[in-house]
Amino acid sequence: MAFVVDTANAVIAARGGRLLDFAEVGAMTGLPLDAIYRRVWPDLTTAEAGVLTDEYRAIYDAKVIPATRLFRGARATLAEFRSLGLRQATVTGKRAADAERILRGLGVTEIDLYLGGDSAALPKPAPDLALAALAGLRVDHARAVVVGDTRTDMAMGRAAGVRTIQVLWGYERRPLPEADSVVRTWPELRRAVRALAH
Repeated sequence: MAFVVDTANAVIAARGGRLLDFAEVGAMTGLPLDAIYRRVWPDLTTAEAGVLTDEYRAIYDAKVIPATRLFRGARATLAEFRSLGLRQATVTGKRAADAERILRGLGVTEIDLYLGGDSAALPKPAPDLALAALAGLRVDHARAVVVGDTRTDMAMGRAAGVRTIQVLWGYERRPLPEADSVVRTWPELRRAVRALAH
């Protein structure tokens, strides 16, 4: 999350705008970039938002992607889920191709479907991306779970009619009322998903 805030603020600073604090941007996690920039410039046109987004992506590609690392425990968890025969999708506010490039570059091969902010009509917290994941993975609502670290993740899952598990090592560090369950460690997440898979 810090990478997103720093990159957005680099674009804003270059244009003399009001810098945003971590909590302000964090509360918008999962929303399109133009929503973040409209906090600074409410009258931003679609064309202007596109220019700012391009500037953001140039900085992100050059500085953030090379510095991106997986959480310790993520690789073992994805591998275990694959060994259980579970189908997995990544659902993010980034462009789908960017998410795939980042994760493949980190050696992640267990993801079956990459979905991003450009993969559905409406972004999180609308259910569109979760529903697209269910359709793409050919998974029934009753056998699906959304795992995430933000209020928008949990709200998206709820709106799509699937169970939600909040992890506490991402952006939100306190349990959210939108989450069906909350886990504090990777082993706890693996146990929770195994229990749902049986």
